[in-house]
Amino acid sequence: MAPRVGRPEPPVRYDEIAPRAPDGPIDLSSLAPGGGPIELDIGFGRGRSLFERAEAAPEARIVGVELKAKWAWRVEQRRRRLGLDRVVVFAGDARDLLDRAGPDGSVARVFVHFPDPWWKKRHAKRRVLGPSFLDTLARLLEPGGALYVQTDVEARALLYRDLIAAHADFALDGGRGWVEANPFGARSNREARADEDGLPVYRLLAHRLPLGPPAP
Repeated sequence: MAPRVGRPEPPVRYDEIAPRAPDGPIDLSSLAPGGGPIELDIGFGRGRSLFERAEAAPEARIVGVELKAKWAWRVEQRRRRLGLDRVVVFAGDARDLLDRAGPDGSVARVFVHFPDPWWKKRHAKRRVLGPSFLDTLARLLEPGGALYVQTDVEARALLYRDLIAAHADFALDGGRGWVEANPFGARSNREARADEDGLPVYRLLAHRLPLGPPAP
């Protein structure tokens, strides 16, 4: 007699089990214990950037936001296994989440990984990195705080550079913004894959004005 075939497992509904930010105002300073600098990791995907940054900057409190609920859930499971209480993970649209976040001037660094995978003109309204979102990041960043953006699409890199250059609250690093290598010791999965395949990655670094005094 043929073995009885069991019922197929129901599909995993990641939207229902992924970690979500609280409703209403979000106090970034209370999400993780300690008093270290707050960093935002936007679009962390499979999470490599989060975990490498947690190792590279053990004093930092890192808040990750990922649009895809599946990846946010999986990264959250790994975070728990590793016991990284300084890392907080949310699934959701960073534009909505950070619009509700504060305090103003409380964030030391923002990392934006390969945003806007929308190629058709009609999808332009879905673009994450635009003037309104830059306003939000400028509000959250402390004076001198870093904004790091990377993409593997040259046209997008030029667009982002022009948007940041035109924003009154940001100064491009060195006046041009381009950096050859990732200066933060934490690569995203996509960045690492591009490096391994010898593909170009366009990296932009800017800082929130006014810049703080030089280190003694």
